[in-house]
Amino acid sequence: MDLKRMLRDRKFYLAVLLSFVGLLAGTKWPQTEKKTVLEAGSFLNMTTDALGSQTVLFLLPVTAVLPYGDEYLRERQGRFQRFLLVRRGKREYCLDKVFATAVSGALVWVWAVIAGTFFFFLLFFGREAVWNWPAERIWELLRLTGRVCLIASALASFSAVCAIMGGTVYLAFGLPFVAFYACVILRDRYLEELYCIDPAEWIGAKQNWGEGKLGLWLFLLLLAVGCAALHALVLGHALREI
Repeated sequence: MDLKRMLRDRKFYLAVLLSFVGLLAGTKWPQTEKKTVLEAGSFLNMTTDALGSQTVLFLLPVTAVLPYGDEYLRERQGRFQRFLLVRRGKREYCLDKVFATAVSGALVWVWAVIAGTFFFFLLFFGREAVWNWPAERIWELLRLTGRVCLIASALASFSAVCAIMGGTVYLAFGLPFVAFYACVILRDRYLEELYCIDPAEWIGAKQNWGEGKLGLWLFLLLLAVGCAALHALVLGHALREI
């Protein structure tokens, strides 16, 4: 039920639009004449490069929390939370809220990547060399998208935790952004060797994370699951008082 409500909300599509614009802003456009033949799979490379750009890094903590991070506050302030609890029960309400929130951040970037890839396909596929199915480029795009989605999921859950504990929309939207960029600044200025705290590294995966970047995948998965579990714990405690 919460997932359906989230998909009908204008804020979800606003977040997708902002993410799509961020991809376009972070794109390295080919500096060639119109008659120049591009390398096969160039439209995939453009999406992949855009996902690793500073623009996407800046927008990620904004668009991930926008669709559903403050939903608990909206329901409580709208005075229909009690109605939902009576209708569905606290356990189902809690599970739906945690799942929809965790999925919301990831879905925003899935849709944005699909839209961006299709946009670049329409613009540049006709100028590319004969298609030879560059499987490695497809996998690289999927891997990068997966990492971005896990980060976005963790941010969305963390935003919901901030909303419940802080009781204001400002904390729900602002604190994840501050925490996200605090990690970036700490790595850049003070802890250069501690690359595991750097969100830019979580996306780019340029350091040693083990074979197949398995360490990074486990780290991001635990981060997303941990934030969702914290959301469930805090929400469950808040519902006891109702």
